[in-house]
This record gives sequence, structure tokens and C-alpha cells, in this order.
Amino acid sequence: MRLPLGLAIAAALVSTPPLTAQPTTRSFDRVLLLEPQGATSAGVSLGDLDRDGDLDIVLAKGRHWPLQDMVLRNDGRGHFETAPLRAEADRTYSAALADLDGDGDLDIVSSNDRPDEKLVYLNDGTGRFQVASRFGAPEWSTRYVTVAELNGDQRPDLIVANRGGNTPGGVRSFVCLNDGKGAFPSCAPIATSSATIIVAADLDRDGKIDLFVPHRDGGRNLVFWNDGTGTFRAAPVEIGPEHSSIRAAAVGDLDGDGVTDLVVGDMSTGLFVYRGEGSRRFAEPTPIDAGRTVPSALVIADLNKDGHADLVVGNDQLPGVVLFGQPAAAALRFTRTTWNDGLGAVYAIAVGDLDGDGWPDIAAARSDAPNALWFSDASAAKARP
Repeated sequence: MRLPLGLAIAAALVSTPPLTAQPTTRSFDRVLLLEPQGATSAGVSLGDLDRDGDLDIVLAKGRHWPLQDMVLRNDGRGHFETAPLRAEADRTYSAALADLDGDGDLDIVSSNDRPDEKLVYLNDGTGRFQVASRFGAPEWSTRYVTVAELNGDQRPDLIVANRGGNTPGGVRSFVCLNDGKGAFPSCAPIATSSATIIVAADLDRDGKIDLFVPHRDGGRNLVFWNDGTGTFRAAPVEIGPEHSSIRAAAVGDLDGDGVTDLVVGDMSTGLFVYRGEGSRRFAEPTPIDAGRTVPSALVIADLNKDGHADLVVGNDQLPGVVLFGQPAAAALRFTRTTWNDGLGAVYAIAVGDLDGDGWPDIAAARSDAPNALWFSDASAAKARP
């Protein structure tokens, strides 16, 4: 696949943090296909659904047309028993896991696209689920749902990312507060115009969860500051260039300076980090791995357990990359390795130990290629600058 023109321009005109020549300690060549053939999957989540001590998988499927969502129960060694989440098919882009009703097990929130209802599944404690309630409106063009505690009541709330596309004036995304019983009967709009992901984190370290909303369809990225009640009354702060096309985003402290950084994957221009400067300020975007990514999914995690944040990037019709962070507060430095075969588009990534060996593995939901796991192994063969 040829890189988009914007990527080639970015690679030629801007500097990028160096990728070190030091070898990594992990590789991701061992793969397990989770399904025999590709479809239109868009989300993958990991969690101990049946409380047996290992991580299970939920696959959100049905991008553009209805498919059954799937639950894969782990035997603890990376072998899975697969069953539909429910009999009906729908257009699901993400499935978030959280204890919504406070009973100690993980429930599921399904972010279905229009015209399908958005669903809350409650867990019976054994990893079996029933639809318990609906939220929002069926006509929402929902792409992603984020779960976070927004108003101080210790109950998980929902942030619903709706895509505007070519809709004049765009569309609003929403915050839906938990009623204390795991249902979300009312939702309030936030001033967005098009989003396919919303990241919830305490960006200014004041103890309140804020929202980072990258723009999907050519507008500005926004940060909304939480007033502590789960409402976002103040006008959002604009960040980054005038035009963005971002499907993937994550937040974390990449440089070890104690301040949260923002990382985005722009489908036109590549991978960038907005380094946090404190006092609610972020630096101008710095490209990472310039000219070599078409990022459609992104996770920040410590894959080699060295205490430094690493980046796992899924691409559109290119092999993914793992960028292992190096200790350097003044400059971002990474060691680069690849993972996956480059087939299809990686729409979502989840990281966790799925085979019980103590090392984080990579699970990927792909469109037009089988969903799969890439297991972590001790190898430095592919590490390169």
C-alpha cells in the first residue's frame, strides 16, 4: 500500500524523535486467529468476565452492517471457547467492560451505530449476559463508548462518541450518567462535531476526569475540563492543527516527567504526540515514526515491563508497530519492532496477558481480516531503528 501524500510530506518536512538501535526484549510473531475469516470488526476488549482469574475477550462486530458480537472465554492458557454475546446481530463499533451495577463482576456497554439501539448488558456473575437497559437514541451515529467515573459518585458513567461525517454543523457526542443501578436514563450533549473516539483521563491532575476529543472529519481537536459534577460547561480548548482526521488516540506520560501527554493517530498525516506542559497546556504536535504509519488504532502500555510507556500502533493495510519507550525525560526515544501481517485495517487493540506467561500480548479487531492475538515472546530479532 502506498502511503497517503500527507504522510510523505510529513516525513520529508518535519523532524521526528529518534528511534534507537537498541534491541527490544519482546517480539510478536506467534499468532492465533480468533476466527476463520475476516469480517467488519471494530472493537476488542479484555477482562475477567467469569471471575476465574484470567482475561477473556469481547469482540465488537458489525461495522456498517449487522453481525453478532462474540464472547471468547479463556482457559488461562490462551485457548478460547467462543459464543455470541446474544442471538441478534447489530452494528457494534465498541464494547466497553466495567462493573456498572456494583455487584463485583464486569458488565458490557455496546456502542451500536444507527439505527440500532445502544445496549447495556449485565453479567450474571458467570460471564453470561442479558440486555438490561438501553441508553441514548437509536439514530445516533455512535462509534465508540468510553466508561469513566465523572461525577464523584463512584459509579461508572458513559461518554458516547458520535461521528458527524458530512452532516452540516456536525453532531454532538454525549455524557450519560449512571443512575446507581447500572442504567443510563438521561444523556447530556457535549459540544463536538465529529468523533470516533473520546479519551477520558485526569489531564490536569485535579482529581476530575477530563475529556480529550480528537476530530475525525477535518476539524479541530478539543479538550473538555470537568467541573467535578460530570458536566463540561466551560468552552472546550482547541488543540492541534486546524484540520485533523483522527481515528485513534490515547493518553499517558511518555517522557516520565509526571505530566500527561496526548497521542493521536491521524489517518492522513501519521502518529503524533502533544507533550503535556502542565497548567492545562500542551506543546505543538511532534511526529513519531514519521512517514511509516497509517494509524487506525493505538494503545499505551508497558509491553516489556521496564517501567516505561510503550506505544502499540495498528495500521490500515500495513503491519503494526510497537515503539518501546526509552528513559529520556528531555526527548522521546523509542525502539521499533513490528507485529501483524498488514492485512485489513486494525480498528482496535487491547493489551493483556492472555496465555498466562506473565507478559502482555496484543489482541486486535480487524476489518476485512481475521481478528487475532499476537503473543509476546523473548526475541530481539526484529528490533531496528
